[in-house]
Amino acid sequence: MNRQRNALALVGLLAAAALATENIVVGGDGSGATWQEATASAPIIDFSARTGWIQPRSVAENTNIAAGLLERGGRVTSPNAQAVLRLTSAVLKERLHSMVDGDPSTAFEAKDVVATGILLVFDLGARFGVNHIRFFPRQAFKSDFMKGYVLSINDGAFGADIVAASVDKLPDKTLLTVMAQDGSNSRDTIDVRFPLQYVRYIRLESTQRFNWEIDELEMFGSGFVPEADYLSEVFDMEQEALWGRLQWATEQQGLPQRSRLVVRTRSGSSPSPDDEPASWSPWSTPYRNSGDPILSPAPRRYFQFSMGFESDGLEDGIAVDSLAFEVFRPALAQSIVGEIWPQEVPVGADTSFVYAIEVTDARGFDRLEIDTPAPVRALRELRVDGEEIEFREELGANGLRASFVRQTGNRALQVVFDTAVLRYETVFTGRLLDTTREGALPQAIASGNAAPRFAGDDLSVRVPLQGQRLVHRVSATPAMFTPNGDGINDHTTISYDLLYLTGQAPVALRIYDLARKQVAELPVAGSKSGRFQRPWDGRDAQGELLLPGVYILQVEVETDSGAERSSSAVAIAY
Repeated sequence: MNRQRNALALVGLLAAAALATENIVVGGDGSGATWQEATASAPIIDFSARTGWIQPRSVAENTNIAAGLLERGGRVTSPNAQAVLRLTSAVLKERLHSMVDGDPSTAFEAKDVVATGILLVFDLGARFGVNHIRFFPRQAFKSDFMKGYVLSINDGAFGADIVAASVDKLPDKTLLTVMAQDGSNSRDTIDVRFPLQYVRYIRLESTQRFNWEIDELEMFGSGFVPEADYLSEVFDMEQEALWGRLQWATEQQGLPQRSRLVVRTRSGSSPSPDDEPASWSPWSTPYRNSGDPILSPAPRRYFQFSMGFESDGLEDGIAVDSLAFEVFRPALAQSIVGEIWPQEVPVGADTSFVYAIEVTDARGFDRLEIDTPAPVRALRELRVDGEEIEFREELGANGLRASFVRQTGNRALQVVFDTAVLRYETVFTGRLLDTTREGALPQAIASGNAAPRFAGDDLSVRVPLQGQRLVHRVSATPAMFTPNGDGINDHTTISYDLLYLTGQAPVALRIYDLARKQVAELPVAGSKSGRFQRPWDGRDAQGELLLPGVYILQVEVETDSGAERSSSAVAIAY
């Protein structure tokens, strides 16, 4: 069996974090809560395969899958037995459950009736790898076996949308595959074997009027279930808290590419997301990597995570050793809301934006960070409660930082900066930090009404969607350069904007002479929307200096709808 270990040593890594940040650990070596203690729901999760670990339920040979069917949320039902056998619902339920209770003294009985066609439906509660089904009467009634039957199955995937929309949440006859049938059976134990495959629903129909009963219906197979979910309890931080990183450690069995772990989080301001759903955030998008920042809103008092286990093969699975999340409390402020203006601008045009922030009951902050889609050309001013204050700025390719005298209490901030927008709708995310508190986590700025004079009340900016090209503003600065090695004007910087791209797209930067012959191609990576710069020293593909003259710069981006190009000119002189 191939095993691939995620080598993250969670506990040791987390212990090295700053004292002000608490790390809540689930699972692992026992330094935190056990997986069982932190569970709200995990019907198809195996807690006992390895000490301190969890993994999807797997089936060993000769293990009866029907055992535990009811405990994991499965069902045994019949659409017509109550009417045919004239039973109360309570008695019917007891008799149906007797077929999976492992008790040899109880059975489902269909005796002294003239009707045929009693239907029994078993929902395993999950999809299992099954290749063997058998059923039989009690030892004292061996002659009361089923004389005629049809056995059908459904894998839980085929027609799943139809099942979900149905009243009884069970597949109808059109979604079932007949695995065995016999109208003149003479065996007291009916034993049906077939190739190993996923099964969730089993439908058994009697086709003879003779007395019959079923003591137990047993199912066998092997392998991991293809889907399983772990839902944690709701963690109460006892006060408003900020979230840091989310980390986990895993180990895979079988082929690594055939099993996945999907981790999500949510946060709320009430103890129960079921009782008060409006006070909870939606589930986050799945986290890509252990160590990613937690996406759920903060500050919030309550936190919950879920893990979805997925497998494409019966022998492929993933186990989790531990999961941990960072918490910082108390929060930096009771609330921080912000909005930006203007909210509609020309694409790719440098624009002066006003970013307004309203802070309520701050314990202290001395740094503002704002993410931007293009480099910030200038940070023009920073005001607190209407008064300009001194600040120290750091302008980067994707945002700005401004540090200033520590502020507390209720504060209104306004920052003015110049940058460009390159996608239809861009959110200018931001955060405040308190660098005087060791290990303090940043608190995100939420969209809201921070400045009544602005109409937008959010942090997003839009640009015109129609009539714009993907490649914008290809240029060289300086437009004429002299790569003669004297250290003056030896390079030019090629700049270009990519617009409207939401995912990675292949990009090429090529240089041509006036005869349209390609003389060089500069290495660039595939990219999303953004503003990019690439130096060029005037050399061709072989590393030789090009002759004086005018050359064409061309940027090409490949999309699903084809290639788009934009060009500009640059001159070399000596």
